[in-house]
Amino acid sequence: MTRDTIVDQKSIRVKFWLYFSGMALFILLLLWLLQIVFINSFYKSMKIRDTEKVGRTVTRLFGKEDFEDTLLRYSFEKNLSLQVYNDRGGLVFPLNPLDYIYQPTISGDDFFTYFQPLLKNDKTEETYVADYKNENASTILYVSYLGEEAGQKYFLAVSANVDPVDSTVEILKDQLIIVSIISLMVAFILSLYLSSRLARPLSDMAKTARALGQGNYDVQFKEQDYTEINDLARTLNYATGELTDALEMRKDLIANVSHDFKTPLTVIKSYGEMIRDISGDNKELRDKHVQTIIEEADYLTHFVNDLLDLSRVESGLGQLNLDAVDLKALTEDVLCRFKNLERTGYTFLIHGKGSVVCDENKMRQVIYNFITNAVNYSTDKKQIDIYMIEQKDQITYCVRDYGRGMADGDQDKIWDRFYRGRDNHERQVVGTGLGLFICKNILDLHGFTYGVKSKLGDGSTFYFKCPKKTEEIE
Repeated sequence: MTRDTIVDQKSIRVKFWLYFSGMALFILLLLWLLQIVFINSFYKSMKIRDTEKVGRTVTRLFGKEDFEDTLLRYSFEKNLSLQVYNDRGGLVFPLNPLDYIYQPTISGDDFFTYFQPLLKNDKTEETYVADYKNENASTILYVSYLGEEAGQKYFLAVSANVDPVDSTVEILKDQLIIVSIISLMVAFILSLYLSSRLARPLSDMAKTARALGQGNYDVQFKEQDYTEINDLARTLNYATGELTDALEMRKDLIANVSHDFKTPLTVIKSYGEMIRDISGDNKELRDKHVQTIIEEADYLTHFVNDLLDLSRVESGLGQLNLDAVDLKALTEDVLCRFKNLERTGYTFLIHGKGSVVCDENKMRQVIYNFITNAVNYSTDKKQIDIYMIEQKDQITYCVRDYGRGMADGDQDKIWDRFYRGRDNHERQVVGTGLGLFICKNILDLHGFTYGVKSKLGDGSTFYFKCPKKTEEIE
């Protein structure tokens, strides 16, 4: 037996069908209980409540001019017997012509049983229910004290018969059987349809996700008729885009790393062979070749360090050790690493000064990467200007080069991971092209604002803004 032939008890389709069908069964069961099983008791309680309501209404109207008309109206409309008695048990209303001659009264036992307790116990009303022996019928009697007029006390008696509803129950039972069969059929069919309609979009998404897992990154999660499904589809499409970018990034990283490792390794091997075969006995030429090998090894060291820094930044392991830092002194310290470039015509000029509170080691890395970027993109004019502009409560740190610049569309993308690596495989003089993403994360960690101003052919200015130091850090 295959998996497809087994009913999945955990599927949305099965659970929705079971819940919907169960709800329909519960509603039908409730109807059967109310209309068939408990109808007699329910009918009796409703009759008692209706009788008491009429009795209280009539009691409030005692003494009004239309009191007798009200009694007659309720008698006909509600099919009730309403009678008024005086304190001697005599019937006051309703009376026919013979009653004026015979003056009917209730028995003394009944008077003391029903009316006398109202006076004795200082009660205004009471309800009695009497069941007939060997019958399902009952009698409801509501009595109340109306008040006193012309020295006589008056009482109201409202009586109603509760007849058995067996014939009505039989009729309702036949109707409920038909209604139950139709309702269950409709409920089962409707629940099956709705459950399939609800589960279909999720099944389609599962198929699309399997295709994505098998390497088809061009898939698109389709939106359906439900808001929640559409939100899920948009989220999965976003995740697919991010996954595609990550894979492209991985390819670019492999290409860049391969290129940046291959070139210095080739140079190291070539110059090592030259020392072995050509310059081994020539000290001047040998020292020159050895220096080239050392520079290439330094380049590889810088590259590996940048990869390690990138790994630490992306894993969120960086912690800030805040201290008061002199930006000018820190910049001069960083420029010591660029002394070898001064021999090739580069000049580095520092303008201004300022102190801020930051993590000195991480800010050293930002300044180093900004200067490295300026060196990489300098052309004929090999001048790098570094500005520290003090304002009221902040310092703007800028690194300006006069090189190739960049288009407006690239200025937001350069902070992305490996963006330079994607577009430029040319070997750089210093650095690896991974620095700007590291700068972005470090500056975000500090809460500093940053950016770039650039124009094609007119160089670029990278900057960050940070609060000025206002007090010493203990």
